[in-house]
Amino acid sequence: MARQSHDTGYKEVFSYPEFVQQLIEGFMPPEIAQIMDFRTLKNHSGNYITPLFKEKFEDVVWSVEVTWEGMRQRVYLYILLEFQSKVDLAMPIRLMHYVACFYDHLLKKKEARLKEGLPPVLPIVLYNGSRPWTAKTDMYDLLQPEPPAFLRVYQPHLRYYLVEERRYTDA
Repeated sequence: MARQSHDTGYKEVFSYPEFVQQLIEGFMPPEIAQIMDFRTLKNHSGNYITPLFKEKFEDVVWSVEVTWEGMRQRVYLYILLEFQSKVDLAMPIRLMHYVACFYDHLLKKKEARLKEGLPPVLPIVLYNGSRPWTAKTDMYDLLQPEPPAFLRVYQPHLRYYLVEERRYTDA
């Protein structure tokens, strides 16, 4: 129950674009924030149905227009915020599943089309636990032993950005 009310508080805070902007500007590499037009933040939070028809609740999902390579493009960067109070060693697998389900949702709702390409996804794990985060941050790193060179290109990669609250001061 405590986890649920804690998550609810975070979901409430990150339902406001100002706090999403502050998260990106304050905790992510500056080159990421620099390409985002925060005036275009749009909330896409909701429930997404998995291919197995089990309901999956995403925490917070936003999109924002970005500019790179000197061109302003109507490209969306979807931000998935996954709130964690305990280390979850399966986080790369969970996020890979969330991202796949989110893409499936976009395709079913015709918000994306494969001919035009899928929007990039930036998965962010906001960890507020007291113990250090020890989970791998890339799906590929879960593979042991590392596959031989001829198999590496066929292995899944999905990296998430970790914001570990305990590493930051109140300032």
